[in-house]
Amino acid sequence: MATRRTIAATAAVLLLGTGVAAAGATAAQAREGRHPGQGPGPGIGLGIGHGHKDGRVQVQDRWLERHIDRTVTDEARSALKSALESARDALKAAIDAAGGDPTAKEAARVAFIAAVQAAFSAFDAATLPADQLAAVTAYRTAMATATEQLRASVESAHVAFKTTTEGAQATLKEALAAATTRDERRAAWEAYKTAIEPAREAQRTAVKSAADAFRTSVDAARDALEAAIPQA
Repeated sequence: MATRRTIAATAAVLLLGTGVAAAGATAAQAREGRHPGQGPGPGIGLGIGHGHKDGRVQVQDRWLERHIDRTVTDEARSALKSALESARDALKAAIDAAGGDPTAKEAARVAFIAAVQAAFSAFDAATLPADQLAAVTAYRTAMATATEQLRASVESAHVAFKTTTEGAQATLKEALAAATTRDERRAAWEAYKTAIEPAREAQRTAVKSAADAFRTSVDAARDALEAAIPQA
C-alpha cells in the first residue's frame, strides 16, 4: 500500500503539465498484484482527474497558470471544451470497438492523448502572448514525456511482479484446493505472502524509482519554463 500512496501522491501533485492529467493517468497503472486469477487491483485515484476510460480530463495546470499571462476569450474556452468533448467521445467509441483487444485499447489511449494535447496546443496559441508560447509548448512536451515514462515504468514493474509470482500463485491455488480446515487455508495464504514478498519489494522499489525520476523531470520542466519566462 505504501507503493500506491507514493505514486498517487506524486501524480496528484505533479501530473498536470501535459493538459492530459487524466488521459495520461499513468499513476492509475501503479497497481499491486493480489490474488491468483485476479487483475492488478483498482487503479489509484489521482484526486485531480479521472482515468482515460471515461475520457474526462483535468483542464487546468494550476502551477503553469501561475507562471504565464493568459488572456482567455469565450471563443477560446468554447473551442477547448468542444475539442476535449470530441476527444472523449472518440475515446469512448474506440474503447467500445476495441472490446478485449489490448492493442486496440492502447491505440485508443494514444489517440486520445494526442487529441487532447492538440486541443491544449490550440488553446495556448489562442490565449498566450507570442513570447510565452514556445516556452509553454516545450513545457507541455517535457511533461508529456515524463508522464509517458512514468506510465511505462510502472506498467513494467507490474508485469515483472505478475511474472515473478506466477509460481507462488499456482502453489497457492493448489494449497487452497487441498485445504480442509481454516488453519490450512490460513497457512496457505501466509506461505503465499512470504513467497511473493521479494517480488513485492522489488515492485515497490521500481515504482518509487519511477516516481523519483518523474519528480526530477517535472522539476526540470518547471525550471526551464521559469528561466524562459522570468517572473516579475
